[in-house]
Amino acid sequence: MPEHTSAFSYLADIRPAFLGHMANRLDTLIGKQSKVMLADAGAKSPGRSASVILFLLKHGEASIADMARSDGQSHQLVASRIGPLEKLGLLTTEIDTQDERRKICRLTSEGQEDAKIVEQVVRKIAQGLAALNQEIGFDLMDAIEKAEQSLSRFPLHER
Repeated sequence: MPEHTSAFSYLADIRPAFLGHMANRLDTLIGKQSKVMLADAGAKSPGRSASVILFLLKHGEASIADMARSDGQSHQLVASRIGPLEKLGLLTTEIDTQDERRKICRLTSEGQEDAKIVEQVVRKIAQGLAALNQEIGFDLMDAIEKAEQSLSRFPLHER
């Protein structure tokens, strides 16, 4: 068995093609560690719903479409984050009286309390990731955003 050096090192010059796989592994690792931090703090919100609950804490109410637009996520993805929060009693949804196609989301009082805990934990996560950035010598979020913007302008098949 070959000695482990770095992921996919055996692929040599085609190793960069597995960047998406490595990014997914990093996402999973950060998600697991964040979940532990949220649970230790007593948060009820699932980690994957943090952006939704924090958006509503800041804005009071919003439609799923508004939240999706704000975060650059799909409507379906944001909608999938709403259900668990609703089941936990952390938010409510109702049909917009002026546009029946829209669902308006609001935090319950329990949701507002939970959102404050989530906000504190997310601040600690941000501090930890800032320390990681120092350790690796660059801003990982900035690098990911730049890569996403560049690939949106010039897809892989045009490079």
